Amino acid sequence: MKYNCRWLFLICFAAGIAMIFNACKKDYYVDGGLAEAKYDGSIYDYLSSKPYLFDSVVQIIDLAGLKDVLSSDTVTFFCPTDQAIGDAMDALNDYRYGVVEDSVHIEDVSAEVWKKFLSMYILKGKYTAATFPRVDPDNIFSYPGINYVMLNGYVLNIGLIYNDYGGAEAVGARILNVTDITYNPSNYKEDPRIQVMTSDIQPNNGVLHVLRNKHVFGFRGGEFTRVAEQYLLMDGK
Repeated sequence: MKYNCRWLFLICFAAGIAMIFNACKKDYYVDGGLAEAKYDGSIYDYLSSKPYLFDSVVQIIDLAGLKDVLSSDTVTFFCPTDQAIGDAMDALNDYRYGVVEDSVHIEDVSAEVWKKFLSMYILKGKYTAATFPRVDPDNIFSYPGINYVMLNGYVLNIGLIYNDYGGAEAVGARILNVTDITYNPSNYKEDPRIQVMTSDIQPNNGVLHVLRNKHVFGFRGGEFTRVAEQYLLMDGK
């Protein structure tokens, strides 16, 4: 009986270690909470199924005429959140208030503007987090990531940041980092960037990576306001 208990303990201990290892392995690229890895539907369907998180995103997808792209084409979407869209609209209306113009809503902004900005977050092809190379802002020459041409021709640098853990270098969680590399090509650290909050959601037609909330839509501060305002004035608004 004594030996049976000892063997039972060893088996349970080994099983526990295996479970911990598998859990860590599964969540390695996840930063902002777990999401289902597979989704039986398109990227557009997934976003539409979660209106409390992405109702504004879906609205601008429709306005931009990008529904078919995110429903049928094989793409990777680095999805801004509703908060980023809301912040962009707040900044636009703050500007308009300052120049004594009426506030506007999402649907008032030109479809061309929404398409221009949203397309910079869409990459043709299927790219999970593990697909991307390492990037290190403190050692960009050794770990430069890769520059990718997005749907509208905009160039973004994308790579995995390898975090330290327990005093050991680059063995911790790996987080996707997206950088507006053309802002200042001579100084990577000055380029606007954003990290992915939740990665590797995989609908049927590609991959969805959700960006952190604190993100300037379009990467460059004031750029969305500038372009949107130009179109609004041309439309007499």
